[in-house]
Amino acid sequence: MMKLNARETQIFFITLGLAVFFVVYQFVFKPIHEGSLDIDDRLSLDQERFIKASQLLAQKDQIEDRYQHLINLIGAAGSDESQIPTIVAKVEAAARESNIHISNIQPQRSNILKEIVFLGVELEIDGQWLDIVKFLNLIQQQPNFYFIDELNLEKYSGTVNSLRGRVVISRISLVNP
Repeated sequence: MMKLNARETQIFFITLGLAVFFVVYQFVFKPIHEGSLDIDDRLSLDQERFIKASQLLAQKDQIEDRYQHLINLIGAAGSDESQIPTIVAKVEAAARESNIHISNIQPQRSNILKEIVFLGVELEIDGQWLDIVKFLNLIQQQPNFYFIDELNLEKYSGTVNSLRGRVVISRISLVNP
């Protein structure tokens, strides 16, 4: 091995020092610095969440009142089985008001999507076209969010303008009111 002169030795040690400094910076100081930035970001994010949570906590009574109003508007009190007679009663009242004959009413299985339950009844109806339209309009104007899932109508009398059909009416409810 050759002996390095003074100048080459200085260049070698300067290069070796720069390489050591680079390695120490890349693998020690830089991760520590980035970790401290992550901690600062997490701290500011936690502060924002705390502020939002404290604002919600301050509005707790208003939120609970709005939630109770929504439950009352939907009419989601009680179990699914206890709500079906209410649905049937409202459907029968709308049918009487619009001169529709209901030949069969069958409750449908509840469909649950996340926290919302769709309670339904299937009807077989007979009546005039205008009466059926009036019936469907009365059902959809109910304050408890009734809507028509399915509607099948067919003409069954050649001399009279009578229609017969099947209607599935659903209502929104909450899973755990």
